[in-house]
Amino acid sequence: MSDNELIDSLGDPEKLEMLFRSNPQQFCAWLDEASSEYPESETLRVWNARVYFTTPLPESAANAKASLLFVIVLCLISGFLVKLPAFLPITEDWYYPRFVPLIVVGALIVYFMRTVDSNKLRSVVLSGMLLCAVVLLLLPYDTKADSIIMALIHAPLVLNTFLAIAFMSEEWRKPDARLRYIRYVGEMAIYVVIILLGGIVLTLLTLGLFNLIDASIEEWYIEYIVVIGVVASPIVATYLYDSVLARESKLATVISNVFSPLFLITVIAYLIALIYQGKSPYTDRNFLIVFNGLLMIVLAITVFSVSGMSRTKSSRKMDAINISLVSATLVINAIALSAIIFRLSEYGISPNRLAVTGANVLIFLHLILILKEYIKQFRGMSSSDRINKVVANYLPAYSAWSAFVMVMLPLIFWFE
Repeated sequence: MSDNELIDSLGDPEKLEMLFRSNPQQFCAWLDEASSEYPESETLRVWNARVYFTTPLPESAANAKASLLFVIVLCLISGFLVKLPAFLPITEDWYYPRFVPLIVVGALIVYFMRTVDSNKLRSVVLSGMLLCAVVLLLLPYDTKADSIIMALIHAPLVLNTFLAIAFMSEEWRKPDARLRYIRYVGEMAIYVVIILLGGIVLTLLTLGLFNLIDASIEEWYIEYIVVIGVVASPIVATYLYDSVLARESKLATVISNVFSPLFLITVIAYLIALIYQGKSPYTDRNFLIVFNGLLMIVLAITVFSVSGMSRTKSSRKMDAINISLVSATLVINAIALSAIIFRLSEYGISPNRLAVTGANVLIFLHLILILKEYIKQFRGMSSSDRINKVVANYLPAYSAWSAFVMVMLPLIFWFE
């Protein structure tokens, strides 16, 4: 017998497996020695393939890893475009609300366009971006016109439609691809927050160090470094998610699952306090705005939770929490919708009321469909796959309404 137990056990597969599991490091040393001594051994070749096999990166991640320079250039170009009013006679109040979302989302679209093989899809996405830019350029400059303000608020949502197509590429019709896009948006938002928090710490440290040597760089640093950093953060966050993490992170789902029960408690407590305090969203406009804000947050948490749901299994406790949360959200939505309809009947139609009414109706119908499938799943009559399809197949409705508000609402009210 030799000192190499692997060589002595070549004819005993069970013994080889035992040796590997008991001491993988020693096994690899024996394997290297045995392979050099018996290069023709089929058993050793199989073990080499098993021990030293490395999983290749997904194509999208490999492409992203090779594009760090591209990402840096994209960040610098985006930062330069945002700072155009500093170099050209452009009114900042006109430029920023219109073109900062276009620049940021456009940069993300350009990032994902590298993986789009279909010329038809490329044409659709680029044409959509160009059309959005033209609409934003032609909107009159009036900071008090509600229809224009609504159009500018909904413009990023329209741009996100083209970002979704660029992200999903040829799979844009598939519910799974749409859910992956939802997860990407959630993950990107989380990483943006982390990056910005790190940026705040870096900024305070930098300014503090320069102040120690009596060098005042605050104005220049904030005007250029901070602004470019904020604009670049979604691009960097996308690169981290797409390349470093190979689209495998599930932070958005985990966080939404953690906060679902907390938001359920908050929503129920809020509804009880609402009844106790006798507050009315029917007469208080600011109260109605808060109502709609809460509705959007809870909808986002529900959608992120559903988008990360396993197809094969789901926690009944988590299902019960989500069913309760969606039900409570429907109550809030119903109150908000009735308050908006009341204000329409009392004060007439305005751009704000029409835009908010349409959004609330869409969300109300979507939540009903989600709740219906959730109850079916809880009773064993459906599956998480059906809920995923309900979430994914409804997304074009939001895109269509956003496009209507952006393009048609200013025309209907003639830019008032």
